[in-house]
Amino acid sequence: MFSLDKKANEIWSPVQRRLAALAAEAGEIEVITPNDAVRKLSLLFRKRFDLISVQDTAYFALFAYLIARICGIPFEVQVHGFEKFFGLRRLIAGFVLKHADNIRVVSERLKEEVKEVWGIKDNKIYILSVYVQNIPPRLASRDTPPQLRRGLNGEFIFLTVGRLVPVKNIGMQIRAFAKIADEFPNARLRIVGDGPERPALQLTTDNLHLTSRIIFEGQQKDMARFYQNSDAFILTSDSEGWGVAIVEAAAHGLPIVMTDVGCAGEFIKNGENGIVIPVGNENALVSAIKRLISDEPFRFRLGASARATFLGLPSPEAHIQKQVQEWKTIV
Repeated sequence: MFSLDKKANEIWSPVQRRLAALAAEAGEIEVITPNDAVRKLSLLFRKRFDLISVQDTAYFALFAYLIARICGIPFEVQVHGFEKFFGLRRLIAGFVLKHADNIRVVSERLKEEVKEVWGIKDNKIYILSVYVQNIPPRLASRDTPPQLRRGLNGEFIFLTVGRLVPVKNIGMQIRAFAKIADEFPNARLRIVGDGPERPALQLTTDNLHLTSRIIFEGQQKDMARFYQNSDAFILTSDSEGWGVAIVEAAAHGLPIVMTDVGCAGEFIKNGENGIVIPVGNENALVSAIKRLISDEPFRFRLGASARATFLGLPSPEAHIQKQVQEWKTIV
């Protein structure tokens, strides 16, 4: 498996534990990251592998494809999204997808995109969503539902989680908060994550005089406490493959407002278990924020429905078995 995830080789990280469980079902998995690709290159020619699977559609995918073809090994591409999808990256993606023996996508939306853009046949693509690993065990049981907040301590807290990069469009959330600041003085936004956009986002916050209302938490390891101490969740990305943070928020029973990307329409359905707004529509976000604050029955219904949807997801064991079954179709 060729992976861009830096934690894939980090001892006992959630990613490595997940891979260990997958290996127990599949037989054996050798993980190669960009940092150790050269060092492990000789291993690829000394040992017989049954399959090469790559979690990328650009440069690392092309490298993995060349190795697979030189060694005569079946080749799978895993598509988690198409970020920075232009120029040479787009050309490489088209090449590796057309030459892959199998393609895994994480959502129905991505499957349709792969079919429409490159004309890939339906029988070559399978859907397997991203498995969420950061859910506390107690939340996986129907017997221990999360304790929903009621705007405790006079504050109503919205939470957003993700890399602070342009595609996440966190700026739209900040501008929306500026529009509701006078009407809802107790509303707060907690931003968990870090990235190159942080200085600019903080400057926007300062210029709008929202420093006391919008809190930048930086990168965090213990995410459970942030979900537990929030009243609602916001995602305003311009593009997503799936949306792991959405599933985490649903597990905690949070009402969700998200743009029409990733798992919207598939996991989160507008008016049923969340609010789905058009990409980039700031006014729609303002309206959604106002309703979640003002309409408590509606808010709690969405949160309960989102959690029920989470509980209906495949078990970890079923997820692993589905992955291995798909691999066996091409080896």
